[in-house]
Amino acid sequence: MAAAPVPTARELHTSECVAALEVSTDELAKQVKAGHQELRPVLASRLEFGAAFIGDSYLRGERDEARSQALLASALEAQKTLSASELLSRQDLCAGEGRQLLSDSNVVSRAVVSNLAKKRMSKLLSSQ
Repeated sequence: MAAAPVPTARELHTSECVAALEVSTDELAKQVKAGHQELRPVLASRLEFGAAFIGDSYLRGERDEARSQALLASALEAQKTLSASELLSRQDLCAGEGRQLLSDSNVVSRAVVSNLAKKRMSKLLSSQ
């Protein structure tokens, strides 16, 4: 059995950003569910930025779901070693990059990303 290819720097960066934004959206969802409805637009944006990374990876041909999930799990575990300020910095940088990815995408891609983000938001806010 052949060994899995070594992840590229881009794959690692994408998984780090998706992981950082996932933690951010989980916390934001908790706050929205606790009554802070003013954070709903921030949550929606963060979800779109994370989905933009995933869509960009897909369009670049990275379609191995199991590999992507393994890289994400590894990134989620690795970011536990970051300080709160390092994690916040990564979240902010990744949100900015996700915003740019979304801005650079075409109207169809933006619509797909928006739809994915809305579904994820609905799931996050309906779960207990």
